[in-house]
Order: sequence, then C-alpha cells, then structure tokens
Amino acid sequence: MMKRTLKLLVCTLSLLVAGSSLQAKDLVVDLSAPIVQITAGFSGTDLLLFGAKRGEGDVIVVVRGPLENKTVHLKERKLGIWVNTENLTFNDLPSYYWVASNKPVYETLPADTLTRFQIGLDEVQILPTDRQANSAEAIAFRAALVRDKVRKKLYAEEASPLLFLNDMLFRTKIRFPANVSVGEFAIETYLVRDMKIVTSETTLLNVRKFGLEAEIYDFAHQQSLLYGIFAVIIACAAGWLANAAFRRS
Repeated sequence: MMKRTLKLLVCTLSLLVAGSSLQAKDLVVDLSAPIVQITAGFSGTDLLLFGAKRGEGDVIVVVRGPLENKTVHLKERKLGIWVNTENLTFNDLPSYYWVASNKPVYETLPADTLTRFQIGLDEVQILPTDRQANSAEAIAFRAALVRDKVRKKLYAEEASPLLFLNDMLFRTKIRFPANVSVGEFAIETYLVRDMKIVTSETTLLNVRKFGLEAEIYDFAHQQSLLYGIFAVIIACAAGWLANAAFRRS
C-alpha cells in the first residue's frame, strides 16, 4: 500500500513538472518507469504514461515493440493427422502493438494520415517476404498472424482509453503481457488539432530480463551450441528420472 501511494505521489509530481515544461513545448510525455524488468516470476505488468499538452487537441499514443520476422503455417488434416502444408513469412513487423486515444482514432485523423503513420491495427504494415504471393493469400495469412498476436495479447484490436485529468494533463495505462519480447520499444504520442498532427513526442522504453532469466537468456544467445547440448542433456535426464520413478511405482 505504501509503495503504491509513493508511486502515485511521484507520478503526480511528475505531472506538475510536465505541466510547467509546456512553456517551451506543446506536448510533454513521461513514463512511471523507464525499464520493464522481466524476472523469473514475471506475469505481466502495467506501466503508466502521463503527460501534458498546451491548448486544445486530442492525444493518441502508439506503442511498437522491436521488429521481428514471423512465419505463418497453414495446417490441414491428412490421414487423420494435422500437418503444415503451406507457409508465408512476414518481415519487420512489430512484436508488440498497442494504441490509446481519448476518442476513436478514425474520428481524430483522416484515413491517409492513419495509413502514413500506421495508427490503428488495420494500418500496420505487415508485408510478406515472398512478393510473388497473391493478394488473397497474403491477406488470409496476415489475418491469421494478427489473430494469433491478439490472442496472445501482443496486439490490441481496439484503442485503450486515454483520460484527461483536466484541459492540460492526461494519462493512460499500458499493459505488457508475460510473453512480451525483450528489446527497445518506441512510444509515440501525437497531439492532434483539426484532423492534423500538430506535434509528436517519441519516448523509448527498454524491456529487459534480470536475474537468472537474464543469465539463461544471454547464455542461450551467446553460446547457442552449448545451450542446445545442455538442453538435450537435461531433457534426457528428466525423461530417464520420470521413467525410473514410473517403474518403481
């Protein structure tokens, strides 16, 4: 309880500082923490984004995770067994995508601006590596990829609410699930007036592993061969122990 109260106090003071900074800028944004720490017991976390704007206008926040490549497989049932029959790989798509706004984004900006800045899940560029893939096939595979990301809570279908505390101050809560990728996240905040982006602020956030999780992660990436060997040994040992226990019972 004490920790939560202290956190709210810090955020409140930060909002006041942000408000005073508006003398030089139209938009000021900050986060309740600059790093999301992933430890052994990490089950997801919420991060508070808060800020202040000068004058009238709407606010849109877009969070994009590190870029990744993803392959989508089409499974078909053959002779009673589900097998992969076709696949399509997509390059340079955000591993995480989330939007917040004080009102629907399509009421805030025109369609061409939403497309140009990739604001809204339908506007995110998710393009296949194989340029020869026909459009119908690419659309179907893209839809399957997005559904999987939404199911894992890595993509948000709808914009989350962004609340104004008064005419100047605003805040929103960003949810990071347990399966979020590590790396650098870009948080873009747009101030919109008369269906135009007046100004924007980009805030960087690091998602990092700490403790034993970090050591295992670093070992797996820096010594991938040894990690694979150890993984096989541990799996064999676990199987042998399980088999021995089963025989004794």
